[in-house]
Amino acid sequence: MSLVFYDTETTGVNAHFDQILQFAAIKTDAFFEEVDRFEIRCRLLPHVVPTPDAMMVNGVRASQLVDSSNPTHYEMVRKIVTKLQAWSPAIFAGWNTVKFDEEMVRQTLYKTLHRPYLTNTNGNSRTDVMKIVQACSIYSPGTLKIPTEAGGKPVFKLIRVAAENGFKLKRAHEALGDVQATIFLAKMVSEYASNIWSAFMRFSKKASVIAFLGEEKMFCFTEYSHGTLNTFVVTALDQSPNSPEWIVFDLAVDPEPLQSFSDDELASKCQWLHSSLRALKSNAAPMIFSMDDAPANLPALAIGHGELARRADFLKNNPEFIERLLTAHESNQKEFPPAQHVEAQIYDAFPNDSDHKLMDEFHAADWGKRAEIVSRFADHRLKQLGHRLLHIEQPHMLDAPTRLAHDLEAARRVVGQSQHPCGLTLIDAISQIDQFLADEDHPHFELLKEHREFLQTRLTAAKSHLTAC
Repeated sequence: MSLVFYDTETTGVNAHFDQILQFAAIKTDAFFEEVDRFEIRCRLLPHVVPTPDAMMVNGVRASQLVDSSNPTHYEMVRKIVTKLQAWSPAIFAGWNTVKFDEEMVRQTLYKTLHRPYLTNTNGNSRTDVMKIVQACSIYSPGTLKIPTEAGGKPVFKLIRVAAENGFKLKRAHEALGDVQATIFLAKMVSEYASNIWSAFMRFSKKASVIAFLGEEKMFCFTEYSHGTLNTFVVTALDQSPNSPEWIVFDLAVDPEPLQSFSDDELASKCQWLHSSLRALKSNAAPMIFSMDDAPANLPALAIGHGELARRADFLKNNPEFIERLLTAHESNQKEFPPAQHVEAQIYDAFPNDSDHKLMDEFHAADWGKRAEIVSRFADHRLKQLGHRLLHIEQPHMLDAPTRLAHDLEAARRVVGQSQHPCGLTLIDAISQIDQFLADEDHPHFELLKEHREFLQTRLTAAKSHLTAC
């Protein structure tokens, strides 16, 4: 199957309220030979405030955010969707894409009335090259050179890992340059740690992960959390209700004594930071390997294979206790209040088939017909997103009161007068820049000055609009 490596550059890290500014992708064959490439930038959305940190990292000047030679955000998304659909089916990959870029792409598709799960439906699947490299550091040490901090802690930043292994990056923090660095590392793994690469290609598919969990009585599971890699010997219990997560039990803990705990005691035990229960996402390229691949220095192995197997068997033979463990896990999950903003409601429900057809109809129609199509959506989220899209792209298609309502909402958002927080405000962004500008020798001094002027102009205009109305 073909591989599609991609990367995004964004206004910030908040998937709900930031946006993609640049997207790049390279399609290769299974041997990493380039088949096609695609790169595009877009303009800033009127209700989005770019974070100073992101602008410094990406090197984006304020003038680029409003450059009329770049397509609008919606025009960019349409081109991305067209290209990725033409490249499908494929395995989609990138650096930290499962945790970040994938979510940004999903949110972007959702907010522009597209089906958000493009990369893992209709024959497509996904993996993450950062996870593959991390797995190499555990299960095939020496395959790659992993840079470290002063204290010896491994660093998994793309630019540093690629450079450490000989890649000459010409366009750091440019989407296409990051894609090329990712391909370079993926190819190294496939050549020098083919077992690692094969495992991740297999587990790019959710069904393969679930089959593995059912076949293996116990296996190795590696997590990357708070900058640290931890590997456990676990056994799978069951799938979490209404979630792609599977709950696994860390066999470093003997489960038998836990059986005598009351339900409250069990729940308390399972909420500790080092709980014996862990969540494994079957659709997110998990780092899972058979016991044959277990690293020799894994502490859990000191318990002995026979004792680990006994603990796994004890759980498998006690389904009622497994149910109690799952209940304990569920009782410790945070309950979040309903999302107040439509951007954060992506996972509230799936649109029905009729609305899916209307979404396709919307993109195929002329702008003059799209307002009527939006009015026919049954899903209130799609109506709200559709009207906002019309207001951004073709405001004259809306009546004067509707245009005014959208203008006021956008102004309230960027000024910070929305009833509920919704991303960075202009005032906060300017304050952050002022802290940087206090250092006249700051390496991004001129870029930040330009951004401050741009943000101040937007703030003055937004406040004036709110005052006038």
